[in-house]
Amino acid sequence: MMASLPSIMKAIAIEAPGDASVLTLVDRPMPYPGPGEVLIEVAAAGINRPDIMQRRGLYPPPPGASDIPGLEVAGRVVAVGESVQGITLGDAVCALVTGGGYAEYCLAAAPLCLPVPENLSFIEAATLPEALFTVWSNVFDRCQLQPGETLLVHGGTSGIGTTAIMLAKLHGARVLATTGSPEKFNACLALGAEAIIIGKPTSRIR
Repeated sequence: MMASLPSIMKAIAIEAPGDASVLTLVDRPMPYPGPGEVLIEVAAAGINRPDIMQRRGLYPPPPGASDIPGLEVAGRVVAVGESVQGITLGDAVCALVTGGGYAEYCLAAAPLCLPVPENLSFIEAATLPEALFTVWSNVFDRCQLQPGETLLVHGGTSGIGTTAIMLAKLHGARVLATTGSPEKFNACLALGAEAIIIGKPTSRIR
């Protein structure tokens, strides 16, 4: 299934390793979904550390991935590949992708798409996939964190860290978080963690 689409789209390319000035608006061929994929008209894209490292030349995209940066997007589905179930044209989704998010349109594997919550904008929803998928897959699917257990979160004020603290607390777990400064310590406490500051003379457990 497919809406009427242009053959060319606008995208952000990395001219050469460097700061934000190397990002350039370019024309790229329109991608089309294969089996198990959907095409999303991008309304918003997240910015992650790997995107910044890729721009600096320190994080090449994996084999087969788009050279366009952007690992998480939100928008509406405009084309659906074969064998996709549960997603239809016009659905509002956010998705984790291997690259290509900084463009008007982006391919995503259907299993890595989530419906945009009704109370969130596309901009807000675009911040969910990278952190939420990572935490849910590792903490709950693989490690099977249970209420009453203790979770140690390294880098408690990172995107992954803050998500892990909040989800674990909602799940009824006790959370310890490592941080690097008193300010970050207080931020972790506000999220519900019992923070451990490391590398500072004031290190303590509360």
